[in-house]
Amino acid sequence: MRDYCRRVDVFYGCDEITPHDPAGTIAAKWFFLKAGCGNTSPAATVPFGAVSVGPYSGGYPTGYLDHMPNSHSRPARFADGKKLLGFSHLHHSGVGAVGYYYNYFVVEPRYPSSPVRRAPQDETAAPGYYAVTLEDIRCELTTTGRAALHRYTFGRAGGCFYVHCLNNGLCIPGDTFKECQVRSIRIAEDAHTALVTCEAEGVTLFFALRCSRLMRAESGVRLVSDFAKAGETVTLAVACSLRSLENAVAQLPAASFDAVRDAADARWNALLSRIRIESALPETEEIFYSALYHSLVKPADWSGESFLYPGEGPFLADFITLWDMYKTQLPLLFLLDREIGEKTAETLLRLGETLGTIPNALGLTADLRNHAGQARMLGDYALLTAYHYGVRLDPQRMLRVIERDIFSPENADFLAGQPLGSHTWTLDMAEGCALTAAVAETLGDPALAARLRPLAARWRTAFDPATGLLRADAAYYEGSLWNYSFRPMVEMQARMALAGGKDAFAALLDRFFGYGAPDTVQPTDPFDYAPVQAGLQLGRFEGFNNESDLEAPFAYHYAGRRDRLCEILRAGMTRMFTTGRGGIPGNNDSGALTSFYIFAALGIFPVAGQDLFLLGAPLVDRAEFDLFNGNLLRIEAHGNAPAAMYVRAARWNGKPLPDFQLPARALLQGGTLEFDMAEQPEP
Repeated sequence: MRDYCRRVDVFYGCDEITPHDPAGTIAAKWFFLKAGCGNTSPAATVPFGAVSVGPYSGGYPTGYLDHMPNSHSRPARFADGKKLLGFSHLHHSGVGAVGYYYNYFVVEPRYPSSPVRRAPQDETAAPGYYAVTLEDIRCELTTTGRAALHRYTFGRAGGCFYVHCLNNGLCIPGDTFKECQVRSIRIAEDAHTALVTCEAEGVTLFFALRCSRLMRAESGVRLVSDFAKAGETVTLAVACSLRSLENAVAQLPAASFDAVRDAADARWNALLSRIRIESALPETEEIFYSALYHSLVKPADWSGESFLYPGEGPFLADFITLWDMYKTQLPLLFLLDREIGEKTAETLLRLGETLGTIPNALGLTADLRNHAGQARMLGDYALLTAYHYGVRLDPQRMLRVIERDIFSPENADFLAGQPLGSHTWTLDMAEGCALTAAVAETLGDPALAARLRPLAARWRTAFDPATGLLRADAAYYEGSLWNYSFRPMVEMQARMALAGGKDAFAALLDRFFGYGAPDTVQPTDPFDYAPVQAGLQLGRFEGFNNESDLEAPFAYHYAGRRDRLCEILRAGMTRMFTTGRGGIPGNNDSGALTSFYIFAALGIFPVAGQDLFLLGAPLVDRAEFDLFNGNLLRIEAHGNAPAAMYVRAARWNGKPLPDFQLPARALLQGGTLEFDMAEQPEP
């Protein structure tokens, strides 16, 4: 097997963005409304691992680098630059201000004279592994997914490490810093093992630690190892459970550091190798596999450890940005990995059955309404996507969960026909009802379908017939009404008619994407919000800097302007996504942006909740995709080249696709998807 891990840049997206100069392309017309950084972490993890371990500086938001809190422009920096305090456990991936930041149990290798913050030297990483030198201490990290392994080699005598049990979050001046509440610390008789119970964000966490050196508790909040000799290598294992100390102890690995690292590498290589690409563009392979890696870090598999429902079954957490994940990341996950896809579906079903509704986000927090205002019915969209892709679940059980969610008190305002806080919520609900009604008919439940169809028709109330856009009398999250006016819908023909027909709809899209408009100037001052407010008034596409309008380019598909779609996708793929630490054009939000890149590079786009893939404009020349069900999807882009961005024709297993779309059920059967590429669009 080829070594796909060597194609991954683990640091991809962890720093401020560095897009290519967009001049001369449509990308020069777009405007970034969100922070100019990917917010990823180079922490060592396995695919969907619960416990990760990585460098900790206290920076925003993953605890890495020197970023101050930021929601727009380029990030402000720490005055003393890029320095580390140690290494923390459990990390978010690509998110912004979620309100809680993990980074638990910071381990600080040090000497008595060491400063608190030290500059990293010889920093390196690969999937499942991270290493750096602090002073003369070589620090190496790896993980099993439920436990982290640390290996420290001290250059001189007198080295030790501290474990700060209280740590939770960031270390930024002026930021609200939260501490874990340590309930108990117990050192075993052999003095090599420590058991710690604490509470963070309303969730009880159980940690077991095992060290090759003796440990002691200090002040009831910190563990300290005894001193090492010059040249000595000290190992530390840290395991976590959401259920008990016994479970945490059981997760402490017996294997050596190198064996655990090799196992992590093998797990990553097996998953990354399921998609194999060829491209003549030199950057594409590095970007593709780095993006694929960062698309498969979350959600975190805590199966058997649920703190919300009983039993030992599946439980996945860190659906931190479900309003982004449901569009691209979860469809990619469902296509790629049978086990994690089934566990995701089962988790969403159990949440719906236990809570009566599926929250918009699920992390290690007792606050399940932390993001209730972002959107609605997101978990239901994810379940419908899984159903259409053939993920194993009980369809009737799924219908009952979705029905209960739709008719829950959370949606009483929509059910009563009252105005909602955002017209996007109306679209979420109405479209979700339409999608569920169609499935209910298929599954032999016409009564439910009949209840849902009048609700589905309410999508029209969100739009202003005078403008063809969403109404202006509501708030819009991370954007304006323009950013949300072009989502794919079941009734796209009626949607375009409301805007005056296909041509009028396409004209609105041209205005939104900036055709004929001057180039924009991106904001760069993190302390000046005025340029962002001015940019918001442009009503312009966010340029793959954010997920709010990620699917909007595909509105051109319905308007019959696939030339525009191809131009936007190629500009986005080659100008916005680049190599290196600044390669992701915005907050990656649990893999949502990077998984969009994967789909766009392959030339397909999933329409969430529907049995439908829309065809785009592939960046790769060829690809083979091992689907989760054992079937093989092949993609061929004939005549592909940097200047050949337009798709003249497409075929599925040799048969023409004149409408440039494919049912998901057909794609999941496997076969060959061919594109004929050209430098000019159809005349």
